[in-house]
Amino acid sequence: MTAKEKGIWNNKPFWCILLFGLAVLCSSIKVLVLPQGGSLTYFSLMILWLMTFIYGPRYGLIASVLFGFVRLGITHLTGEYINPNIWSILLEYPIAHGVFCLGGFLQERGQKNDYTIDDHERIQAEPYKLRMGYVIGVAAMLACYVISAELFYPPYRDGFFSNLFYNIVYDSSYLLIEGSFSLLLLCVPKVADAIYYIKHVATHIDEDDTLECF
Repeated sequence: MTAKEKGIWNNKPFWCILLFGLAVLCSSIKVLVLPQGGSLTYFSLMILWLMTFIYGPRYGLIASVLFGFVRLGITHLTGEYINPNIWSILLEYPIAHGVFCLGGFLQERGQKNDYTIDDHERIQAEPYKLRMGYVIGVAAMLACYVISAELFYPPYRDGFFSNLFYNIVYDSSYLLIEGSFSLLLLCVPKVADAIYYIKHVATHIDEDDTLECF
């Protein structure tokens, strides 16, 4: 590639803005909106997760918290239900989206503990980090939603455990559906290979981008 092309492809702000913008766009196009809050989107969380997967949990945390505030604004503009309690808003938007990047510590831990593996071996370990990290993020977000429902919403069922089960089912009805479809998409070999290649290009400056391991 020319120096100008490398300046784009190896540019961290370029990828951060691109992924964040795509996540916001997909978040505003909703497949399903539930009456008590919550919506099913077109893979917005998966695209947000790529920010953490590519650049690590620190950048992922900043992007995820900012995305939480943006999603709050989108939810307000589209007329969806928002619990007026300030603690519920914080827990469901910036905090819930912030903990979504927890899966990024999985790959960071592996990188710190092994300095001997080459790029080929590192790429072979990417599928586990990509998919398991996303699952951890969705599970952490679900936990925030359920805690918020238990603390700041009126009980929809009599009894603590009955209401807890109802809240888990309600929040899972949209979050786990999107998560399952996203996980299936991440298991498609061509999609996964494209993500691994983008990660390498976006994080390896001034190196050959045509590796044999791809």
